[in-house]
Amino acid sequence: MNTAFLQVVKDAELARDLSRIADDFDILGFFHHFGSSCFAMSALLAQILTAKGYKARVQGCYAEIRQGNEVFYVGYQGFAHQGQKEGHVVCLVEDKYLIDFGLGTLKKHYAADFKPALACPLVSNADGAGVIAHLPLNDDSNMVWRIDWISPMVEAELLSQTPTVQRILAVFEDFQKNRVAHLVKRLFAENYPSTTDAALQALRPPQVDPITAPQAQHRLA
Repeated sequence: MNTAFLQVVKDAELARDLSRIADDFDILGFFHHFGSSCFAMSALLAQILTAKGYKARVQGCYAEIRQGNEVFYVGYQGFAHQGQKEGHVVCLVEDKYLIDFGLGTLKKHYAADFKPALACPLVSNADGAGVIAHLPLNDDSNMVWRIDWISPMVEAELLSQTPTVQRILAVFEDFQKNRVAHLVKRLFAENYPSTTDAALQALRPPQVDPITAPQAQHRLA
């Protein structure tokens, strides 16, 4: 996986750990199977980072992608796509960085080549505008994460996905213990990818579709 998006993380050890986690998520198919569920991905990442000794927590928010006079909303009230819940969550690390591993829906509804994960430094909310992070994107647009509105469903949705997250975490931890064996199987056993994919598909929350071909893209004003 191209982890150039982590160049904004100046803590070398944290950057290495995040890069390794992102690579492992990619190898295991987590971005494919769960990338459209920000709740599962953010909760999973926060647990993994906490276990490594970092201060990590899930933060409810919504996001905007602004380009000229157009705005595309991510998780904002009234703008949930079919099969999605209102609201968005991200992982905040060390009170310094926002890590968003739940952007799979943008590949389907915004741009087919949108990155599955982004990272950026947190900004002060002293002005009261509700902005916690912003990042310029390659298409000359800007992505902004905001907390001036947080979906009231966030807490309940995180709670409902706890059992699923724990099962996904068990897959991740097993991979860490048996990395070489897993990679060898992936290289030489024809049935390994399909077996793993079937297991992960069974773990997906009902409303989450795997990321496949992009659907019609809509910019919402």
